[in-house]
Amino acid sequence: MSNSGTAEVLIPRSLCLIEDFDNLIIDEEDLCSISITWENGFVSELKPLKNKKPKNILFPRFVETHSHFDKSFTWGDFPNLESNYEGALSVNLEEHKTRTTEKVIKRVEKSLILAIKNGYRAIRSHIDTYQSQSFDVWIELFKLQKKYSSKLTLQFVALAPLEFWDTSNGEDLAKILSFYGGILGGVVVPPFNKKETSKFLSKMLLLASKHKLEIDLHIDESSIQPGAGINVLLKTIDKLKISIPITCSHLSSLIALKESEIAHIGKKMAEKNIKVVALPLTNFWLLNRKKKSTSLKRPVAPIKQLQKSHVDVSIGSDNVQDPWYPFGNFDPFYMMSCSIPMLQLNPWERMTLSSIFLAPSRLLNLKWDGLIEKGCPADFVILDAKRWADVFSSTLKRKVFIKGHLHC
Repeated sequence: MSNSGTAEVLIPRSLCLIEDFDNLIIDEEDLCSISITWENGFVSELKPLKNKKPKNILFPRFVETHSHFDKSFTWGDFPNLESNYEGALSVNLEEHKTRTTEKVIKRVEKSLILAIKNGYRAIRSHIDTYQSQSFDVWIELFKLQKKYSSKLTLQFVALAPLEFWDTSNGEDLAKILSFYGGILGGVVVPPFNKKETSKFLSKMLLLASKHKLEIDLHIDESSIQPGAGINVLLKTIDKLKISIPITCSHLSSLIALKESEIAHIGKKMAEKNIKVVALPLTNFWLLNRKKKSTSLKRPVAPIKQLQKSHVDVSIGSDNVQDPWYPFGNFDPFYMMSCSIPMLQLNPWERMTLSSIFLAPSRLLNLKWDGLIEKGCPADFVILDAKRWADVFSSTLKRKVFIKGHLHC
């Protein structure tokens, strides 16, 4: 099968770098008409297309910054019909009692196959981690990472209670993660004891520094005590005077703060190069559910405000058909179709597309940032579409190219 080809396509202007910019035709939705050629798996030529509007839109293959492969597709056996955070946590713990390495690996592989087919090129997945868990599952997970490495970059986060990282098992797992390129994860959600939380965060940060690991925290996934978790984290980092890569996933409660307070926290995060993953689907579904209330106040990370403070913000999908979120199918266009309207983000604006394509590439520290330019990988999703309204339709026809080869 050839890994070379050519196509006439529309590309969002902020996702395209082209030398002959002056002759570029750009429509009212910021889509550029371009002729693109790729040879041996890499883009060899980009030219403005004149006097013709293509019938296809090209995107770089997507990057998922936050998923949960280990529990995906468990809703059928472990439904959370209350659809709230407390119910999800309770049902999740029930699922743990039946969990085996074989079941987890089966779910992960099913998720991976779907994600690749739907247009992902890289994914970070959190894996529930606890004291009684066998390390066998990690060896099998990293085997899958290698098995699918030609089609997709896969990162794993060990999502554990903070205190786990202050145990001998935590130390042993950190060594394994360091060898395979894994990430330390944890949960900081109020209400919590500030002193104890700071203590265990300190242990976790020092462990990550010792083994040269990143940290990705579920933090402030809440509708109460806005910013409580991030404030404890920032103070702990200041106290330790430590510098390691940190991602803060969720930060939902920050939306309840004043603009000036968000800006103040955002400035501190930017100074420490802390990156953020906003997860609107699960947060809108789970949080702030009150049976007697008709209010639709939904906590989600304040994306625009944080971006104004120069915080790198990505938008992720989070859960798929599990106790935390009953819908989804590892399809990036489902995530876009739901998230962009609910967050009132314009898809033709640069910062919106940055949060979906460019910031996720930076977060996962990928070699390619996702910009379509001469010399970049021929890793595309080409849609049968002429405008953004077509992208958000439910009848998408797509072609996925991996290193120039048509995958599906």
